[in-house]
Parts: sequence; structure tokens; C-alpha cells
Amino acid sequence: MKFWDKWMYAGALLFGFAAAGSVAASNETSLTLIHDSPYSFEETLASLRETIRAHNFRVFPDRYLEEGLVDEFSVNERQVSIRFCNFHDLHEAIQIEPRIGVVLPCAITVVEREDGSVQLLTANVQAMMALFDNDKLASAFRGIEAKYTAILDEVTL
Repeated sequence: MKFWDKWMYAGALLFGFAAAGSVAASNETSLTLIHDSPYSFEETLASLRETIRAHNFRVFPDRYLEEGLVDEFSVNERQVSIRFCNFHDLHEAIQIEPRIGVVLPCAITVVEREDGSVQLLTANVQAMMALFDNDKLASAFRGIEAKYTAILDEVTL
């Protein structure tokens, strides 16, 4: 797969177009990870926001996944993207590689399926790092990945 194609997949992932399923790169590494929540949609959203804040991330206003894609009365309110950022981590990553701002995994999407099950959809940080050939950046992102893993573990256990 060409480098530009990988960027396009990453962009689609970050803007939620890949949320209905996983997008696989040529090496079969999924750009998305899906985590099942044992809790209700509302409980999962509340826990996610609280846990993100507890890990020193700033939480931005929620966005419905379909917001801006369909009229405001047709938006599925059971698909919400929680956007967040740790500005220290962001600054560190951009100092290493300015292009990283295009693919930073700063959102977790919570989706309630038709059967009532709740899933959290996230970017695969390791797959994002495969887009770059930069050991220093990979090292910085191991810390970010550890934070994401801790957040997801706390929310889904």
C-alpha cells in the first residue's frame, strides 16, 4: 500500500468514516480497535469522560458521529465521538514529527448497536506509528498507547 493511501485510511479513521468496521492496511493490521463495554450507552459515556479527565486529558464537546453528514433531525444520537487531548503529549509529538498532527488518535467513539450492545471504537496507535519511520516518535507514542490502554481498561472492566 502506498504511503498516501495509508494517510487516506488514517484520515478516514480519524473522521469516523471507518467506525462501522475495521479498516485493514496491507499488512492486515487494523487501524481501528473495537472494545466491548459491559455497561449501558449512558454509563459508558459518563465513565469514559471521567476516566479521560482522570488521565490528565482535556475533553472537548461531544460530537455525534453523523453530525454534519445528515440533517440535524436524522443524526443517530447513539453514536458519539468523545474528543480529547493532552497538550503536553501533543506538543512533544509535534516537536518530533510535525506531520503527526494529521493522524493523532484523539477520539474514542462510543456506539450502541441495534442489539443494545455498546462498543468503543479507537485508533490503533501501533498502526498509526507504522505510517512513520521514526524510532523517537514510536518511543513517545508508547507512552500515549499506555494511557489509552489504561483508559479503555478502566472504562470496560
